[in-house]
Amino acid sequence: MSLILHPSYFMDVMTLQHIYRSNNLTIEMHDSYVKQTYRNRCVIAAANGKLSLNIPIIHQGQATSVSNSHIEIDHSQPWASNHMKSICSAYRSSPYFEYYEDDFKELFLDIPELLLDWNLKTMRWLCDQLNIATNWDSTDTYKADQRARYLITAKKQHRTSLDPYMQVFQEKHGFLDHLSALDLLFNLGPSSRDYLKNIDITLE
Repeated sequence: MSLILHPSYFMDVMTLQHIYRSNNLTIEMHDSYVKQTYRNRCVIAAANGKLSLNIPIIHQGQATSVSNSHIEIDHSQPWASNHMKSICSAYRSSPYFEYYEDDFKELFLDIPELLLDWNLKTMRWLCDQLNIATNWDSTDTYKADQRARYLITAKKQHRTSLDPYMQVFQEKHGFLDHLSALDLLFNLGPSSRDYLKNIDITLE
């Protein structure tokens, strides 16, 4: 299966599942930046429920349409340390957090200036941890793709539910779905591959 994706920050489980089942992945490099998407946010399961972690960006004045490839991260705000603390606090008691902790923290030692580059780095990191090998390519011009637009949209009506897996705060909140794939990785570890193989959330 060929797949077009907009780069996202620590992509959600549904997006990871699509990558797992794809043979060729094409990254959309020429889209415009759009708010309310996973371009600059991810969602984790924290002690009080779902927690959205947002990356601040440098706004481009009055421009109505700005290429996503030009969006810079606002490093004047301590977002990276705050995100690190939130993720570590949420998953420290998960079964596999200690196994990935050092590599995860090392990831944050070198954060690019551009949001797109950082998103690609987090996406590749997740795939590397689970040995998900696929051919990565990029678009030469903008290619409108309904599935890609659906997957990147944060405030959407989900068309399908995920099969439950064990989560840290499940006794308190029940199963929380459509989270960052970090949640899957830290809770299931290498078994995440079996989970991705067995669920069926393929979109039209």
